[in-house]
Amino acid sequence: MKTKLQKVTGTIGLLLGGLIILTPFHLAPVCQRLLELKTGRLVHMRCHYTGQAEVYLGIAVLLTSLFFLLAQGSGARKALGKVWAVLGLLVLLLPTKYGIGVCLSPMECWTTRIVLYVLGGLVVANGLAVHLEKDRAADATSGERRAHLSSAP
Repeated sequence: MKTKLQKVTGTIGLLLGGLIILTPFHLAPVCQRLLELKTGRLVHMRCHYTGQAEVYLGIAVLLTSLFFLLAQGSGARKALGKVWAVLGLLVLLLPTKYGIGVCLSPMECWTTRIVLYVLGGLVVANGLAVHLEKDRAADATSGERRAHLSSAP
């Protein structure tokens, strides 16, 4: 049985996934300029590739949220909470030097990076909230066991 908190966290996950998808190219776009190599070839800057990877992570967050809303068991929901937390960490790490990164000089993509830090942190918090939520059915069962053990002679 789903609680109100589970419906809220699932909906928040859907919203965060959608925002992560839209951020790199619509809400807080990465740099649109091309970088000219010594050979004369034009290529995208690294922030463009970070943006593409973030879109895929946003799709993964969105799909995880859909699975979460459809999940029946508390074990499945807790596992999906772990998946959310890992995806949120990946959203946080991609714009850093440990991921693909963004431009080294202050450019438009620095705003994208900040927005993605916030969204990634919220995805991690959402996942941890689900994972750390106490299972009411398990608590009721353990409470009955304790009552049974304490009433034994």
